[in-house]
Amino acid sequence: MIRSSRRPISNVSLSSVMGHGGMGIFPYILFPTFWVLIYTAWKTNTLIIAKSATRYDRVGNCIWWNPWTWRFVHFIKDKKSILNAFGLTNPGVFICAIQIRIACMLGFNVVPSFFIDFSKGYMRGRKEVLEAMHICKRVLGKYFRVMELNPSCPNSGESISSNQRNVLEVFKILRQRFPNITFIIKGSIVYPKEFYFQLEQAGANIIHTMNTIPFDVAVELGISPYGKSPLGEKTKGGFSGELTKKDALRYAITTVIPATTIPLIFGCGISSYADILSYKNALLENKRDKREFSCIICTAAAYDPRNIAKLIKELNCRENI
Repeated sequence: MIRSSRRPISNVSLSSVMGHGGMGIFPYILFPTFWVLIYTAWKTNTLIIAKSATRYDRVGNCIWWNPWTWRFVHFIKDKKSILNAFGLTNPGVFICAIQIRIACMLGFNVVPSFFIDFSKGYMRGRKEVLEAMHICKRVLGKYFRVMELNPSCPNSGESISSNQRNVLEVFKILRQRFPNITFIIKGSIVYPKEFYFQLEQAGANIIHTMNTIPFDVAVELGISPYGKSPLGEKTKGGFSGELTKKDALRYAITTVIPATTIPLIFGCGISSYADILSYKNALLENKRDKREFSCIICTAAAYDPRNIAKLIKELNCRENI
């Protein structure tokens, strides 16, 4: 658990699978077992990081009302993994903030996530993220205590590895203008140690290690079952789930943990108590590191919501993992 956050972060958290408003996403909300997960998350005050919003509404690759586009969320069932090129489809930060406020008023523990888009230049990205922060502050009111910044979506169309300077510069401005907000920064397997060190120096409160591995990186690591993306060369997507588990853990051990001292949210492929213990042990092996941490689940909740509900019920009612 991360108690130092302005909104306590539970031992086990949930992310994108809970949608832009934090109460589920199509088509999973059509299944009764997923409602068990939704109820458990509500009952245990589980932290939910909403699916990332953009400043304005965005039509990406996957659109829920167009079945032809559902192929951009490609299930690899024998590996309990997903190759996802969702493409940041969302109704814009204003509508997402309204949805999150409703969820919070109903008793869910939801925080917003915003995708920082530098594809049209630094000044445009800076303007949009500042506007998004003011919108969240106005709409969410007392519920706006934590914000996740996501600069690392593999389906955004821009180079993740080359945006580090822009991310750091805009975050320094946000840290100065919103001193009372807990900022979670979502990382990526393509970022080096130095980036996380610089984020901490700039005032980041929490690092969310990652939630997907871009297709080309997965091929290089030897974890992709495909030589070419079944989603096409233009939108190759990113992997999440069991396929990514070992490399996500290795990246946390070799890159994120030694580069930082702030609390961490570990993600990508986590599906069991054993996975969570692996991260706890990784921290302890790093000079007896006892910092606060949480683990976040997404893909496993899509495949097995009932067992993830059981895991949440058990671990989020404990004081410690």
